[in-house]
Amino acid sequence: MNNSLNNNKLSNKDAHKSLTSLARSNGWDYIKQVMNDEILASAYHLAESPDMTAKEIDFRRGAIWAARQLLTMPEKLLLRLENDIMLDEARKLHDEKL
Repeated sequence: MNNSLNNNKLSNKDAHKSLTSLARSNGWDYIKQVMNDEILASAYHLAESPDMTAKEIDFRRGAIWAARQLLTMPEKLLLRLENDIMLDEARKLHDEKL
């Protein structure tokens, strides 16, 4: 993985193990539930506030989008790490053949 994205110097395999543990944890389940409740509350507020300006509506929509992206972050990072691990292994095999 790109070092700028992996400043704590975890290997791809260690990062994958840590993210898998996070994604399966009760703490992450709790965070997801709270975030989903907040997203729903924000959506209701957006729907029930006819006097909002266009900028405020756009801001709230962006906040909801960002919250939803955060909820899927572990899965996205796990997929990226799995791909990086496979690529690293393929490179290692290729280098061993040379």
